[in-house]
Amino acid sequence: MVLREVEPSQNISDFPLISANLPGKHRIHLLLLFELWITIIIMFFLNRGYYSSLFIQKTWTYLLLPLFIYGLFWQFFIISILLSGIVYHIVRLIEPPKEGFFELSSREAQFYFMRFWICYYGLYIARAMPLPWADMYFYRIFGAHIGKNIVLYDSWIDPEYVDIEDNCMISLNTQLISHAIIGKYLYVKRVLVKKSGIAGGGAIVAPGTTIREGAVLGGGSTSHFNQELAPYCIHVGTPAKIALPIKVEKTSKKKKMRKK
Repeated sequence: MVLREVEPSQNISDFPLISANLPGKHRIHLLLLFELWITIIIMFFLNRGYYSSLFIQKTWTYLLLPLFIYGLFWQFFIISILLSGIVYHIVRLIEPPKEGFFELSSREAQFYFMRFWICYYGLYIARAMPLPWADMYFYRIFGAHIGKNIVLYDSWIDPEYVDIEDNCMISLNTQLISHAIIGKYLYVKRVLVKKSGIAGGGAIVAPGTTIREGAVLGGGSTSHFNQELAPYCIHVGTPAKIALPIKVEKTSKKKKMRKK
């Protein structure tokens, strides 16, 4: 059931913003455990030829053992991400994502938490690998809109209802959160980061926030619900209330030629 008459508080520090402490997680844990076992079974059948060679005690199998173990990590990574993506999209077909207010016991909320944990499982595995850009591909696999020339660092981004356009920077320990838990309700609202938008280190972007082109949310600052950050301004505060304009100069082609 969607509840539209409830309005969120302006201060996002009044309630938790994560799904980790909700009841009913055991069902989701069983689903993730099922994914893990399916991944292990697939890996076993892919590598059973090598396993049988180990028992025959062929010399080459022992020489390649370190490389084989290293390859197992990559197999686990690839299979886990693909399998998580398949499970996520199946769950998404059963109950498509929706924006709005929902009771925590509602079908919409329960399926949201299921999709959330499936994505979290995949993202945790992706960021454990020595590939700094793996999480960008992960988000795209799960349907997030991530533009070109993006910097994510080790930030948390909700995979649903977060759109990031080109040339944006999401700094270290920053959170782009499109959902919030308010009492007995789940609130879901799209977050939009326009071109060249920046969220500083440790900043929290609340549901419904729009970071306009060239806008900056300062480090350690937070936005409030449905806030629109003005273009080419640095916004600071908790929540952000101060907007400091950024001077933007357009360099003409004549000036560029003179400098050369």
